[in-house]
Amino acid sequence: MAGQATRLWRLPEGLAAPNGHRWLPLREAVYQLPEDTWLSAARAMAYANWRAANRFCGRCGTKNIDKADELAVQCPACGNLGFPRLSPAILAVVYKDGQLLLARNAANKAGFWSLLAGFVEPGERFEDCVKREVREEVGIEIEVDSYLGSQPWPFPDQLMIGFSARWVAGELHPDGLEIAEAGWFSPTALPFVPKTGSLSRRLIDQACRNLTTS
Repeated sequence: MAGQATRLWRLPEGLAAPNGHRWLPLREAVYQLPEDTWLSAARAMAYANWRAANRFCGRCGTKNIDKADELAVQCPACGNLGFPRLSPAILAVVYKDGQLLLARNAANKAGFWSLLAGFVEPGERFEDCVKREVREEVGIEIEVDSYLGSQPWPFPDQLMIGFSARWVAGELHPDGLEIAEAGWFSPTALPFVPKTGSLSRRLIDQACRNLTTS
């Protein structure tokens, strides 16, 4: 942390917390910890998950060893290198006539509405991913305007990347698979949205400020 090496321990599943304390799930911690502390914890969790899943060489099966000079593992038998997996995913802040596009994911048990999101495919640019995901999930065409920010999301290995976009054509038609409902909302009449702390909520708040001051 703060540029200093930090030792990482992976504790056994089900280990009881010390008396008077409780384990705080990282998904919950994002809403409570200072950002720099949470980012350090997110890095540690992502590394621990990746290291546990990559104990052996994927080419010859020999047990991997940690490289001393970079964040990687190496097979001592065949020399194969392995690096932490990172899965980029976009968030789309889409505007139309002074309103913001929000959707409710069918798999979300909490029932909140959020920005459209999706994973970047091989050979795909970020801006093309934004257009494709919006088209696939709600059936409209958009134009991507600008990059807004990013956030590591180690559940298990995402990097969330936000973009602003504007509606070009089409009516909202949720796909009925990933997206149960979608709609255009004014800043003063938002539905139930994610808690403060996630990139999605930060971009929603930023979009509302933009809409109320424009």
